[in-house]
Amino acid sequence: MKRYRFISIFLMSLSGLIGLVRGYRMTTYPDGGNTILFSYSEDRINDTVFSDYTLFGWILFFLIGIFSIVVIITILCKSRNYAYFIIVEGIFISFFTLTHIVYTEFGFIHVFIILLCIATFIVGFFQTPREF
Repeated sequence: MKRYRFISIFLMSLSGLIGLVRGYRMTTYPDGGNTILFSYSEDRINDTVFSDYTLFGWILFFLIGIFSIVVIITILCKSRNYAYFIIVEGIFISFFTLTHIVYTEFGFIHVFIILLCIATFIVGFFQTPREF
């Protein structure tokens, strides 16, 4: 079980770093363009409820970045339900990855992120309490 916690902390650190950096860059450069790595096209962002990247960047910053830090804290404190938090973080990452694939094209970076999502689900599933 200790090995799964270590893997969980590594995966959450990786997703947290990606979420914090990506969210910060989206809020810093709200006009988008080529200043954001793997950006959404300007036409696509206007088709959504977002007028620019600022609000979307804050959502990524908190749901992926800050929530990953919260999950790491719950893992380190050995909270009873930390495995469910890991699974929820996997859902958030999957949702944002799939929407990025829909709004842009499938890129090589998506393979890495999809593998991160799958690993997060698997590790979270293996750590769920077996009381049912």
